[in-house]
Amino acid sequence: MVLIGNARRLLLALGALAVVINLVSLVLRLIATDPAIAAELESGARQPVFFGFQGLLRIFSVDEEANLASWFNAALLLLSALVIWGIAVDRRAAGDRWARHWAFLGFAFAYLSADEAGRLHESADAVVDSLIEARGILSFGWILVAAPLVLAFALAYLGFLRALPADVRRLVVIAAVLYVGGAIGVESLGGLAYDLNGGQKGSLAFVIASSVEEAFEMTGAITFLAAMLKASRRLVGSPRRAAGPDEQRSLATPS
Repeated sequence: MVLIGNARRLLLALGALAVVINLVSLVLRLIATDPAIAAELESGARQPVFFGFQGLLRIFSVDEEANLASWFNAALLLLSALVIWGIAVDRRAAGDRWARHWAFLGFAFAYLSADEAGRLHESADAVVDSLIEARGILSFGWILVAAPLVLAFALAYLGFLRALPADVRRLVVIAAVLYVGGAIGVESLGGLAYDLNGGQKGSLAFVIASSVEEAFEMTGAITFLAAMLKASRRLVGSPRRAAGPDEQRSLATPS
């Protein structure tokens, strides 16, 4: 498979593109925090700073929708979903007990890709806002919905995680800490900055928090893709997974 064979080059290219997107976004957004420039952007009377500034900000800003940054994030998650589905098909054919876990994980990442492209989680914001007055670190109400779901998912996949090869497991854990830490942890700090600024996203604190959040998410997504490519090399085409040490002890114990 070409994708697997060139995994190192692919990951390096994706990492370089992530760095470029985040750096350009940060510089442009920091410039736009200047009150005079922000006023010119709001009025639309003329292009501030230089011709095309507003267009570049729209394309690269990690806090915008339907642009290069959101497309890149969605593509990273979709790539992982495709690799996972390939593993799921192979593991099902091999009779692996974890085949269904692989398949559901693939659907989960396909949903995350669609959510990244279409900001589906913002509908949860509307629902939460209609029920409670979310403030401070919970200003973005979707966190109240996402956090319990993430915890339940993690608990349901503990056995699956332990069954992964050790090197793959380490990468998955690192990816999860980065991605969830950015999407929920740093997002909460961004919500606090948003609330303290009267519900506006133009403050320096919000720009920094949201930039760090997106950098964490991109890094986590690339790390997870690396884990899935490694898992594919290790698992696809292999026989049914042997029982682990805990399972072997349970099988050896007489009933």
